[in-house]
Parts: sequence; C-alpha cells; structure tokens
Amino acid sequence: TNIVPIIEDARHPLKYRMLVGMVDVVFADVAQPDQSRIVAHNASYFLKNGGHCFISIKANCVDSTVPAETVYEQELRKLESEGFKPIEQLTLEPYERDHCVVTAEYRPAAGKKK
Repeated sequence: TNIVPIIEDARHPLKYRMLVGMVDVVFADVAQPDQSRIVAHNASYFLKNGGHCFISIKANCVDSTVPAETVYEQELRKLESEGFKPIEQLTLEPYERDHCVVTAEYRPAAGKKK
C-alpha cells in the first residue's frame, strides 16, 4: 500500500512507530494548538529528507484571539524552525473559514534546484 492512515493520537508517534516506515509525504489535519510541533515531531520519525508535508492549519484551534493571517504566519515560522521549507499556502475560503493548507518540503537538500 502507498497510503497508510494512522488513527492514533498524533502527539505520541512512538505508539505507532513500528507500524510505519519512512515516507515521502505526510498529510496532517490535527486541529490542535500545537499542531506545527506535532507535525514536526512526526516528521522527525517518518518523513524522508526532501519529503513533503501538507498541513491543514485551523487558525481558531491555534489561537482565536488574533487574525487568521497572523496565526498562519506564526505557524509557518514554527515549521521553518523545524526544518520545513514552505512551498505554497492556500486559504480554504469560502469553503472553510479561517483555514489554510500549507505545502512544505522537509529538510531540503542544500543547493537543490527545482
């Protein structure tokens, strides 16, 4: 199989580490205040260097006291600090309010050309 859904608490990747090997892509839709940390933690176990991540950011789940755009920027900075290079960010308006999806590359090779 090339798709493995993990129905488990994403904050504890060691619980399912032995079930999944290294992967090329991680899709994360966790809706937690620390979702960027959760994605980075899982990436460190499962995502190959140069692999990609798709993360759904729900601004109100992260911080409902600031504008959604501010939350998106903060989350992008967190992902960058964990070795991700953002590629694209798309809001899901008008389908989902205060949601966006970010595509990022994990630990890209230095000097890699697109």
